[in-house]
Amino acid sequence: MSAGTPPTSESKRWIAEYASSNGATAGGWSDGARRLVVLGYITAVTMPLIGFIVGIVVTLRLTKPNAKHGALIIVVSVIASVVWILVFASGALTATSTELN
Repeated sequence: MSAGTPPTSESKRWIAEYASSNGATAGGWSDGARRLVVLGYITAVTMPLIGFIVGIVVTLRLTKPNAKHGALIIVVSVIASVVWILVFASGALTATSTELN
């Protein structure tokens, strides 16, 4: 019995053609882009002005299919700022006494 022929480099070449030069896939997100989007949503709710700015950065920085998150972050920050203004204006966060009851 003779041993089989070793695999040629041609059989594995098609796998390498779809990867970019840095090893990322074509449709994949980098960790930095994911973190920026998550940071945008968190700051849009907790600190709307900063979230608005991060939303603009996400819109300008990411590719077109992923830039929709930037627009959504901007919308969330505008809605959150209205909610925060209503909460502060209603006096819901003011304490009338120092008792813990």
